[in-house]
Amino acid sequence: MARKLMGGVVLGAVAVSGFGVAAFLAWAGPLDPPAGAVSPTYKTLSEVEPRIAINATNTPGDANSVFRITQPGSYYLTGNITGVSAKSGIEIATSRVTLDLNGFSVIGVPNSLDGIVGGFTSIIIRNGTVASWGQDGIYLANSTNASFILEDLTVVGNASDGIFANGAIVRNCYVALNTLDGMTGVSAAIGCVARDNGQQGIQVTAGGTIAQCTAFENGTYGLYASNGVTITDSTAYNNTGTGIILFGDGLIKNCSASNNGDDGINGQAGTTILDCVASDNASDGIVVLNDSLVRGNTCNGNASDGIFVSSTNNCRIEANIMNDNARGLYVIGAGNVIVRNTASANTTVNWSIAANNVVGPILNRTAPASAAINGDSAPSSLGSTDANANYTH
Repeated sequence: MARKLMGGVVLGAVAVSGFGVAAFLAWAGPLDPPAGAVSPTYKTLSEVEPRIAINATNTPGDANSVFRITQPGSYYLTGNITGVSAKSGIEIATSRVTLDLNGFSVIGVPNSLDGIVGGFTSIIIRNGTVASWGQDGIYLANSTNASFILEDLTVVGNASDGIFANGAIVRNCYVALNTLDGMTGVSAAIGCVARDNGQQGIQVTAGGTIAQCTAFENGTYGLYASNGVTITDSTAYNNTGTGIILFGDGLIKNCSASNNGDDGINGQAGTTILDCVASDNASDGIVVLNDSLVRGNTCNGNASDGIFVSSTNNCRIEANIMNDNARGLYVIGAGNVIVRNTASANTTVNWSIAANNVVGPILNRTAPASAAINGDSAPSSLGSTDANANYTH
């Protein structure tokens, strides 16, 4: 019996050993290598980092630039770049280029040119700082189909514009302390901040977009939009001039303009202004010209008019709140529709409306004499059942 057990153990050991060899061979692969030369299995440096580093070898400069990109491709910084007098920092001299600043800075010196300059198409620049250049921080100029994208950049302290980029889409950028505009010529600014630039904070070309932006303490306008621009969810405050100006046929929605040195919001002909706040500005809260819609806005504490409908007709002024201004609503043209607004405590007059407009009844409810309410119902003290009535209170 012992011999049988021993034999079983031996046979089992052989079986296990055989399994281990088979498993080892399966893991190790064939013992006979394939025909031909043995090739490496590791990745090359170009496979690990397929992009091209900006340096004197890969992107040598010329008489006008410290570094110059001449071939399409993806490029990146490996450290900060410091400019020299009479040169730009990086010149992009071809189309289809992506430039990743990689968190580093492109820093100018006195009498330098632009920080990053290009005149071709399909250029993307992202992720870093461009500061203290003798001209523009970033200058990208192309008359047609530019296709520029700028994102996650800080552009500060440049002697001309922070960003001048024809038709660019600009996302999540901070532009400050530039001598002229924070950014100009762009087609879209999204999630950007413009602070303390010498002229306009953010300027967007016709048909463009401003969304989720903030402009404050700029030398002229905070947000400056050409014809047909849509401006949403943005804020302009403490600018020397008008907070938000739109040159007609566009939309301003869910925006705030306060403590600006001129008007809060100025929309030219054909502008729609919805659900905005314009408060404590040195002139008017909201100004519009003909064929405009102004609805659902709050205009309080402005030094002149809460809403000024200027030399115009065919506007609709609806459901706005106008308190503590000099005049609540000032309309000097004819042919406008004025309904469902409220005005209170305006120091000169609550309503100043020219003849020949379509006006819902204006009810003076400054002393409505309603009883105290402590329950689930109460009689109306509105003084009217007209749904289009305007109220002084």
